[in-house]
Amino acid sequence: MPVKASDVKQLQDYIEKGWEFHIIDMLHDLKPVEIAELIEALDEESRGKFFVLLDVDTASEVIAELSSESREDIIDGMSDKDLARIVQDMDSDDAADLVGDLHAERAERVLAELSPEDSFDIKALLKYPEDTAGGIMQRELISALPNATVDEVIAEIRRLHTEIQNIHMVYVVDNRRMLVGTVPLVNLILSKPDATMAQIMDLDPMTVPVDMDQEQVANLFKRYDSMVMPVVDEQGVLLGRITVDDVVDIMEEEATEDMFMLAGAEEDLLSSSVIRNASTRIPWLFVSWVGGVLATFLIRGFETTISKVVGLAAFMPIILGMGGNVASQAVALIVRGIATGASSTTNFKSIVIKQIGVGILLGAMFGAMLGAIAFFLYPDELRISVVVALSILISMSLASFTGTLLPILFYKLNKDPAVASGPFVTTAMDIMGVAAYLGIAVALIF
Repeated sequence: MPVKASDVKQLQDYIEKGWEFHIIDMLHDLKPVEIAELIEALDEESRGKFFVLLDVDTASEVIAELSSESREDIIDGMSDKDLARIVQDMDSDDAADLVGDLHAERAERVLAELSPEDSFDIKALLKYPEDTAGGIMQRELISALPNATVDEVIAEIRRLHTEIQNIHMVYVVDNRRMLVGTVPLVNLILSKPDATMAQIMDLDPMTVPVDMDQEQVANLFKRYDSMVMPVVDEQGVLLGRITVDDVVDIMEEEATEDMFMLAGAEEDLLSSSVIRNASTRIPWLFVSWVGGVLATFLIRGFETTISKVVGLAAFMPIILGMGGNVASQAVALIVRGIATGASSTTNFKSIVIKQIGVGILLGAMFGAMLGAIAFFLYPDELRISVVVALSILISMSLASFTGTLLPILFYKLNKDPAVASGPFVTTAMDIMGVAAYLGIAVALIF
């Protein structure tokens, strides 16, 4: 249930007056994610005052839901010991994310306050890049040897159920911790008490390599419709597990990242200062600016042509605009296809050919319509109609090709294909569109 503005105002009033009882009473029916939304709506000073009223269990869930800015506001006002209590109560993956955001000295102090086991788990996760399977996995899981019985494993689950959330699977490992099979929880419940894991386990389970990119992990979950997957190293040793709730977060993160990349912006700019907003966007806009300047010089080189046939200038905006639109559509299709796995290295060639065909078809259709309009406006200059029709055909065909090829090239170079969008495509299309239009005009009219 979304947080209401009236709730935020009331909470702010309670905090300012120091009415802790009313604040605690207000929290009774709220879930951690709703409490996090309330905190996000408070001012910086009130966030810390409010957060200290939460019990450790609630605080550990709420802090994992907060934005980095709100989390930083709260953490800066906490002692290392209090922060360690919250970290110790968090899932290892969330705890590692939080500790990883601290500066090195404080991270060491907080880790020193934890139990040796929790400290080891977090340090083990921090050594992996945050955008890989190792960086998003959690180490809490239920594992058993092949000769363990159903009764023994169920007893272990009962013992650990408060420490390990969302138990979907039992992982069967040998004495070297190598994964040899899995037992879904429902199979465990339905099996005979004296049956061993070796008798009921699924052999050759689907696994995630520890160094796999998080976007590929998300695609794997989607492809196999999984709730949880084990993470293993090169030797097949079980390291942890990834649950579907983490994958949902990844999908949102990747989609948001691509969307902002397409626009040449960053996610946190709305809450940033004017100077940071401007400085972050300058590099992207500078690329477009350079492209516009180059196109200006190109047009200047055709001044004589334009001055003799003034009607040519009237159609330049629509030819450049349509080319840019087609290129942007192609980029969006390919970037999305790569993100979801629909576009892969095995079908890139057919995708490029198909999109060129789409560009030609669209160019022919809009070229015919624009040529007819040109003839209506300039009935005595048939050549203008021909130039306009051919130019938009070539411009849209090139745009479809460029918008398809650039993201693929970036992907092949192990760069984010979303970077190929925005100013790069726009710049390329401005230059190619002007060159094609005025080049055809010179060839056919003069």
